[in-house]
Amino acid sequence: MPSANTRFPSQLLAFHAKWPFDIIQHLKDSCGIMNFGSASSTRAVRLFEAFAKIGAPQSLSEISHLLDTPLSTCHGLVRALQDGGYLYSNRGTRQHYPTRRLLQIAETIASNDPVVKYFDSHMSALRDLTQETVILGAMQKDTVVYLNVTESPSVIRYSARPGDIKPLHSSALGKLMLGELSEGERESLVTTLELNAVTGSTLTDLDALRRDLKKAAAAGIYVTEGENVSEVMALAAPTRVAGEVYGIAVAGPIERMRRNRDSIEAALKATCASIGGDFG
Repeated sequence: MPSANTRFPSQLLAFHAKWPFDIIQHLKDSCGIMNFGSASSTRAVRLFEAFAKIGAPQSLSEISHLLDTPLSTCHGLVRALQDGGYLYSNRGTRQHYPTRRLLQIAETIASNDPVVKYFDSHMSALRDLTQETVILGAMQKDTVVYLNVTESPSVIRYSARPGDIKPLHSSALGKLMLGELSEGERESLVTTLELNAVTGSTLTDLDALRRDLKKAAAAGIYVTEGENVSEVMALAAPTRVAGEVYGIAVAGPIERMRRNRDSIEAALKATCASIGGDFG
C-alpha cells in the first residue's frame, strides 16, 4: 500500500494535519454544505451552467429536458438546491431560478485563489504592455486548463474564459506543457494523444509535433498560428512557482500578433523571468 507521502501532495497532508477529518466533517455540517452523490453533483453543475446560458427561470419539466434527466430525479435535485438556499421558486409560475448565494460563494472562492492572486498583477501589466489577451494555464491530465484570462482592451481581440480546456497539441499553452516535461514523460504522453485537426493548420503528424516542441523548448517560446483557433496567434512561455510549471500566453488576431511579435515575445519572456519562488 502506498505511503501517505506518495498518495497525497504535501499541501493536502498539511491541511489534514491541521484539520482532522472529524473537524472537517463538523465544519461541513455546521456550514450547511450539501452532500451529493457524484452523479447528482454533475447534474447540479450542469443545471447552473444551463441557467447561465438561458438566463431565465425554468419549470421542473424544462429543467428535466435541459438535463436530459427523468422528472423524478430533477425533483430531488431541485428540492436539495432549494433546501440549501441555491434555488428559489415562484409559486404562481412554478418556475425556478438560482439565488445569489452561488455568486457569493464563487466570488469568495475566486478572491482566495492563491495561484490567480499570485499571477494577477503580472498578467495585468503584460496585457497593458502588449494590448493583447493574456492567459494563465496549467496542465490538467492530458489537456491544458485556463486558470485566468485578462482580456485585451481592443474591440477585435481573442476572447477566452477561465476554465476553458484546450488540447495539448494545438494550443500554445498545451505545447508548452508538453515541451516542459522531461523527455521520457513527454514521449510517453505525446504518443497517447489523438492529434485531431482542430483547424486546417493544426499539427497532426507526430514527428512534426516533436520537431516543433524541440525547437520551441530551445527558444523558450511556444507558438501557434491558427492551429487552435483560425486567425488567432499565440505565444506562450513557462514559469515555475512552488515547483509547478505554469504557462503564460499572449494571444490575439494573427496579423496584429505577427506585426508586433518581437516586442510581445520580449515582454512575455521578461514577465515570466520575473516570476518565481513560492505562493506567499
